[in-house]
Amino acid sequence: MAQAKTEIPSFEEYLKQIKINMWLSGIPYDDPKTHFRFYFSLLAIITMIAAELSFFVAKYSTVNLLELTQLAPCFCMGVLSVLKLLAVLAKKEKVFELTKKLDQLYTITIANQTKTQLIQKKMIILKSLLKYFFILNAALISVYNFITLFFIAFTYIRTKEIVFYLPYAVILPFSTDRWGTWLIAYVHSISCGFICVLYYTTVDALYCVLTCHICNNFEIISNELQYLDEDSVDQIDDLLKSHQYVVQLTNYLEDIFNLPNLFNVLVGSVVICALGFNLTMGARSQLPGCALFLSSVLLQILIMSVFGENIIRESRRVGEAAFLCEWYNMDEKSKKKLLILMTRSHKQQQLTAFKFSVISYASFTKIISTSWSYFTILKTVYKPPEAAQTGYAI
Repeated sequence: MAQAKTEIPSFEEYLKQIKINMWLSGIPYDDPKTHFRFYFSLLAIITMIAAELSFFVAKYSTVNLLELTQLAPCFCMGVLSVLKLLAVLAKKEKVFELTKKLDQLYTITIANQTKTQLIQKKMIILKSLLKYFFILNAALISVYNFITLFFIAFTYIRTKEIVFYLPYAVILPFSTDRWGTWLIAYVHSISCGFICVLYYTTVDALYCVLTCHICNNFEIISNELQYLDEDSVDQIDDLLKSHQYVVQLTNYLEDIFNLPNLFNVLVGSVVICALGFNLTMGARSQLPGCALFLSSVLLQILIMSVFGENIIRESRRVGEAAFLCEWYNMDEKSKKKLLILMTRSHKQQQLTAFKFSVISYASFTKIISTSWSYFTILKTVYKPPEAAQTGYAI
């Protein structure tokens, strides 16, 4: 029993990096106040989005389509990160309440050896998933932010001229062809990149942690129901209450994340399409950044879909487990209670994209399918300039 407790992470371990990110974002965990650094970072991102939007409007043309699609992923992810964080921030008190309730349930769970063994493997996998999710996104933004310095150095070695590249395509109200103004624009750009990653990784990690813990509670209820017999009918009332409580927590989770999920669904297809277009039509120098960016976006949407599917599956299993127990040997009152539980679990619990679609494996395939449709349209309308044709793989 002691070995099981030491191997499974505590609830606080899952929230550790999330709390650090929230503090850095200016919205400390379990603190009703929003600090100044949040408004400062939000203002920085808004000005960056405005500069990128100005570039998009100025360059809008089928001839510049490749250049615009290079900007689209960064622009979309910037907007997405802000929208997702603001949506969760609006439900801040509910997030704190939900985490506290799940922490209490988790404490009860790990105090029981049987329950701990049931969820131990999943919780260890979740911890590893969060770790590599943060690492992948940190690597992504580092490549995008600092590869600019490599291009400046490479260009200077080849041509003996300094070209003041920036990480992201923007139009600014001042020239960046001098070291002073370029440095201001560069520091602002990379800062916004790190802030965006900080925002959306925090929201996504919180989504994973809360969803996984709710799934675990459904699984524990199913496991206890499955082994009920005539000698353990006194447990049915507690299981009914536990199931109702977890259903309530699922409704909390849906209320918190239905809007961020909608933003993921809407923006995901556009970002995947733009990155795929750049991978197939862009210059070779863009391949590492695009491939890393694409893998991060695909992982983000896949995680959202997998955990949404898990909610559906585990909530269904409660009714199936009630049917598999020895209900036929129980008294009529116990049978009626089990029938109530089966009827309640017949309506599956699910996470949605603001009620427009259900988050599941089907939603993931739909996003990929939509991205492919956008991609084929882009390839059809794209007309590369004659001077640039030799620089791209067509």
